[in-house]
Amino acid sequence: MNDIRNGWENIDEFVGIPGYGITSVEKFIRGRSVSIYEKVRGIFKRDFIIKSISCLFIILNLILYRDYKIILIINTILMFLLIVFTLAQIKYFGLFKRSADPGRSSRDNLTSLLTFLKRKFPVSALMSATSYIFGFVPGMLLYFILAYGYLKPFQPMAYFVYSFICLTGMIFSFILDMRQVRYHIKHIRICLSDLNDNALAMASENIELKRKQDTTIIVLTQVVILLGFLVLIVILKSILT
Repeated sequence: MNDIRNGWENIDEFVGIPGYGITSVEKFIRGRSVSIYEKVRGIFKRDFIIKSISCLFIILNLILYRDYKIILIINTILMFLLIVFTLAQIKYFGLFKRSADPGRSSRDNLTSLLTFLKRKFPVSALMSATSYIFGFVPGMLLYFILAYGYLKPFQPMAYFVYSFICLTGMIFSFILDMRQVRYHIKHIRICLSDLNDNALAMASENIELKRKQDTTIIVLTQVVILLGFLVLIVILKSILT
């Protein structure tokens, strides 16, 4: 009988459906606290991975472009900026980790996390968006040296196209992270409200559904804009030539 009772009390931890009484609300809040923490942590992990790959690209460029002074200067500047932004991001990651103290209650952790997401995360998201530059520019240069054995001369149109792609990637990266965090903030606020277990689960499920739909829309919008831009460039190039 005790095993059956314990199973009913813990079933919401496995399927995300709250049980009965105040314990189910606390379990729900505890689970949501861990879930939000891991999702925001994933944003930082993704940024550190991209920065690590970018660092590798820059190092390879410094080796392969040793006879190209201007490329060496560009990659040296990029490496310096990459180190600065990485150190700053590590600082923000430390602040983020301290926002979730295992010794505090789930509600206290959510309150602390809410403060971080509202006050600190926008700056962190901006620094994360710059990773697109650190990855795109060195990656493009590395591709040219590996594919052709030398740096192909750029036409004015090429500068415009690459700049547009890079800027678009940065903007959409920032928008995506900020909009995702906006939904995490909504989750935190309802968890800190006085809703009962059923209303809490329903509101949380609705927010999560909208978050996934929003992500899909943003990604598809970025793809459509880039494809439309490339088609426009092809048409203009054919007209001019």
